[in-house]
Amino acid sequence: MRRLRRYIPIIALLLAGCMTSCRHSGISDSLQRAEELMETDPHAARAILDSLARATSPWQLGIRNEELGINPADESHADESHAQPVIPNSSFLIPNFPRKGDRALYALLRTQADHKSGEKLTSDTLIRIAVDYYGTKRKTQHAALAQHYLGCTYLDMHRDLDAIEAQLRATLLFPETTNKYFANSLFGLGLLYSRHYMVDSARVAFGRYRRTESCNSDSLNISYADYYLGAVAFFYDDDELTDSLFQCVLNNSKSTDYIRFTTFFQLAKLRFYHQHDIEGALAYLEKTGNYFGEENSALLMLKADILAQQQQPRTAYEFYKKAIRSSSDIYVQCSSYEGLASMAPLLNKPDSTQFFISQYKSLLDSIYTMNKQREITEIKEKHIVEIHDQQMKARHARFMFWMGILAVALLSGTAITFLLIDRKRKKRYLQAQEELRQANVEVLRAQVDEQPADLDALYRKKLAACQNLFHRTPSARLLLVPPASLTAAQRQTLMDDLTRSFVDVMLDVKNASNAVNDQELMYCILSSLQCSTAQMAELLNTTESTLRSRKARLKEKMSDSLHSLFLS
Repeated sequence: MRRLRRYIPIIALLLAGCMTSCRHSGISDSLQRAEELMETDPHAARAILDSLARATSPWQLGIRNEELGINPADESHADESHAQPVIPNSSFLIPNFPRKGDRALYALLRTQADHKSGEKLTSDTLIRIAVDYYGTKRKTQHAALAQHYLGCTYLDMHRDLDAIEAQLRATLLFPETTNKYFANSLFGLGLLYSRHYMVDSARVAFGRYRRTESCNSDSLNISYADYYLGAVAFFYDDDELTDSLFQCVLNNSKSTDYIRFTTFFQLAKLRFYHQHDIEGALAYLEKTGNYFGEENSALLMLKADILAQQQQPRTAYEFYKKAIRSSSDIYVQCSSYEGLASMAPLLNKPDSTQFFISQYKSLLDSIYTMNKQREITEIKEKHIVEIHDQQMKARHARFMFWMGILAVALLSGTAITFLLIDRKRKKRYLQAQEELRQANVEVLRAQVDEQPADLDALYRKKLAACQNLFHRTPSARLLLVPPASLTAAQRQTLMDDLTRSFVDVMLDVKNASNAVNDQELMYCILSSLQCSTAQMAELLNTTESTLRSRKARLKEKMSDSLHSLFLS
């Protein structure tokens, strides 16, 4: 019993480890299922994440809040019964997963699911967990997506400057430019730039988006890209390009009704304001119908300007007033008051004329102030973009510097390793030559002393030294491959190395029996190296039957001791 008690803590630790491992596996599997469903059914993915959050939060907080009637967004209730920090403006707490990677992936997927489900993202608390974990040092899909959805969050929070910065980082972190989210980041940048009248940057962003595989593989995406590129061209007064792009939108069967009718309206503006074609403008206005309603300020402004050009001051006057009532936009109001100021004298309203001029000047001053502030904002944004580019260039330079050092270190290591191996091989080759020289000296001494018994042993030692010398040559490995696969150059190199390595033994055989020819000598050498009959026949360019008869003739030409030395 006492012995059993010793193992109880170990068993408890093993059980705890198994339970923790199973829990980790369950969390990872659920996150993986949610990620797989994200593209096809974001609502289902969101349901999985919600159930995972409830199941893994202490005290089952999701259910506990419902029982207590507590709103998790109210931070005044974040006491011990609410062990986790809350996400402002969210109905769920941040789960306390044991692994930081699971926690970051949950934060990314939950933000992605909310965005795809049409939820307005009102806090960056959740997505910041993913951004901080994945960082910006490595190009990975999750790191890029974290920055992309951080940009989407800031866009919903009307923090356009931060949104631009996040989307710029996202475009640099995607491992592949064929990724559809890379294209989405470019499109989002284009919209942000357009909103802030950064037309040059918008044109670049929309142009890059138009060239992406994600855009070109979907006709709907092409229609959006063409429309916004047309809007940018309209700003630059490039009438031909504008008209061409807008016609592409209209000819695209996948264009939505909103894009199609908006394009009709843009073409009407192009015809009237740039090309002074009243009939063409009216034709496109007629195509818009009542899609935008009767209180659309931009539409009312355009109609009023056309009526004024057609010398219909009373009707134009009414349309200008409708435009003022239908919109609080300062640009619409300023243009409308300018139009009213020009129409009032034609309708014999001198008092109203002064009022309209006064309102127009006041609004014009406000627009001038706003433009100054916008110029300052653009300078700040460009400065941030430049700083970001400089940081990325500096990071790239550091990366290339360390990669260069690593490459030099690897090349140096490879060269040193090669030199060491070559030195070791040469050292062994010299040792083998020294052994052969010693064997030659011993054989000569035995021949001078006329000691036959010692001479046979020394011949074997000398043959072993020659074999050792050959095994130190690069050609030794060629004997391990089938002779038929050797090239003519490799075969010649092999035969040359055999001759150089065994030249001393060959001379001894020749001195002992002058009747042995070169082919028979090479046959003896290959036989001593344990080569097969087929291999020797291939190398000597003869047949196996010829080799067998050659072996029999060698027994007659050589002494028994030499014959047994090579062919036993």
